[in-house]
Amino acid sequence: MTEGPPVPALGSHLRKAFEASGWMYSSRALVFGWALLLTHQFGIGEYGIYAMAFAAGSLIGVPLDSYFTVRAPRVDDAVFLRERATRALIGMTLVVLGVLIWPVSFGAGFAVAKAGVDLCFQASRSNLIRDGHPERAQRADAIRQVLGLVMGSAYLLLVDNPSLSFAAALYLIGCGLPILRGVRAIAEHAPIRPELTGRTAYILTEAVGGVAYVQAEVILLGLLGSPSSAGYYSFGSTIVWSLASLGQSFGYTFHEKLRNSNGAVASGPPLPTAVWLSVSTGVVVAVIAVGLRIVDAEDVLWVTFAWLAPVSFLRTLSSVSTVVLSMQHRDSFRMKITAVSVVIKVGLVVALRESGGPGAAVAFLVSDLVMSGSYTASVYRRRPIAGRTVDG
Repeated sequence: MTEGPPVPALGSHLRKAFEASGWMYSSRALVFGWALLLTHQFGIGEYGIYAMAFAAGSLIGVPLDSYFTVRAPRVDDAVFLRERATRALIGMTLVVLGVLIWPVSFGAGFAVAKAGVDLCFQASRSNLIRDGHPERAQRADAIRQVLGLVMGSAYLLLVDNPSLSFAAALYLIGCGLPILRGVRAIAEHAPIRPELTGRTAYILTEAVGGVAYVQAEVILLGLLGSPSSAGYYSFGSTIVWSLASLGQSFGYTFHEKLRNSNGAVASGPPLPTAVWLSVSTGVVVAVIAVGLRIVDAEDVLWVTFAWLAPVSFLRTLSSVSTVVLSMQHRDSFRMKITAVSVVIKVGLVVALRESGGPGAAVAFLVSDLVMSGSYTASVYRRRPIAGRTVDG
């Protein structure tokens, strides 16, 4: 009789995933408090502008970083160290560019500088993700968030007539410690030119589609509706993406096993556990929706959360499958599914623009049924992939 995975081994993976999520939820809670503080200080409209700039920063930084994010767990040590230096160098270049743009346009400068800071940070913790230690990686993120939020919040609470631009600048400065670690990475290892192949194009295209999938509705709501609509929806979607990272952290803990087995499903996260984790995140969002209804929150808010509850389930499940697909080098498949899902999501957001946040949540649910369903079925109903060379 074939025995299942050892219970202690699976328990270790779950422990790391929950510890990572605990650190991440703590830092996200602080970021959520920061959003509330900005809203209280400047109003939902100004916060909506900040949220749009934040989203634009992701549109810049995530595609640039994705090449390294996908390859880091797959390549050998020598290539990894040199690509980490390249990653940090690109980040520092963006920081300098953002500082130069900032006096001309706060939104553009913040977006570019934030993208650069995030790239430097991802470079500094990439070895932890590569080695299957998401809990230590998320602890590092929590520390940098605390530094940034303390500086920005102190300014908002202690200074008369604060400005949004300066508060945002202090937040980024507090998160800037990874830049110093990036300099160290460059000094120790020479940067390497990124690989330019068809596979690279798949990775970058999927990343552009992926970040559009995450941020498109916030930007579209601000442009087609109002900054206020973008602000309200941003609260709900931020919670969903935060909860869904539990699935990603769980998948990360299998990096070493998946790398050694060339992406064999049997060496990755088991489906029953992934489903259980996904159900738990969906229940959390459903409880929030009920709570908002009980306290007579605005209808647009609690209805948005109600639609986002099943999205949270789907997102968490998809986050687990995405890790396995990445380790199987199935970048072309991910690119195609992401492209289809983005088209569906953007089209529905535009069609339901009069509904504001609830309409965007419905668009999210429909598009995620396509993406999460395709990813999960492809991973867990497909014969294990073997004999693949792990070269990035």
